[in-house]
Amino acid sequence: MKKIYLSLFAFCGLTIATMAQDPAISACLNGTNVQITFDNSLNCAAAPGSLSGMAAIGFHSGHDGWADVVDWDAATAVNASNDGADMFTLELDPNAYYATPVAQLINWVYNGGPADPANPWANEGKPDDGAGGCGDFSIDITTLSACATSVNEVVLNDIVNVAPNPANENTNFNIILRNNKEVSIDLYDLTGKLIDNVTNSFMSKGVHSISYNTSNLNSGIYIFQVSSGNEVNSGKLIVK
Repeated sequence: MKKIYLSLFAFCGLTIATMAQDPAISACLNGTNVQITFDNSLNCAAAPGSLSGMAAIGFHSGHDGWADVVDWDAATAVNASNDGADMFTLELDPNAYYATPVAQLINWVYNGGPADPANPWANEGKPDDGAGGCGDFSIDITTLSACATSVNEVVLNDIVNVAPNPANENTNFNIILRNNKEVSIDLYDLTGKLIDNVTNSFMSKGVHSISYNTSNLNSGIYIFQVSSGNEVNSGKLIVK
């Protein structure tokens, strides 16, 4: 939960600052610790092997552009633990973990090292780079909110995934809604011009897939914005 990052730009009241966090990732602050959860079902399709069913997966990481790398098998490295449904969670204090003040970003990828130390990179967890390959995960810790402290305070984010991406003639906006709400999907070009409103409708809690015909669009890069209640997810759609 991903995530490619775009240059900042603003237009007509709409500002998109980097691509939205990869939908496979959710993160929050537990005091000074960062808690990260990875949904393996949304792993990059081109990532080697499969992490499914592993009790724990390796966390190979650095900070602020891969400084002070902590190898997945370092004595101080943390693993991400499987909750039984291929949701892998870990927690770390960035400044202590990297033994230096972390300015803003944590960068990482997952691997199957804890389950298969002889072939750790045969199975990987990465974000989709939007061009048919995989990239590296990254989160901005300065934007994270506090983790929920009780069952009554749990607030889960909606999940948005667009596939295929790049799109040829058609793509699907796949959305998991945590509650019933109004959903609007808008498509913009890189100048900020509104190209199309894909949908604007009330949707029930659960999984939805909205098919969208891209055959009338010129080849290039577009920005989608999915507004669901008070949440906004933005990202890049590539049209061949």
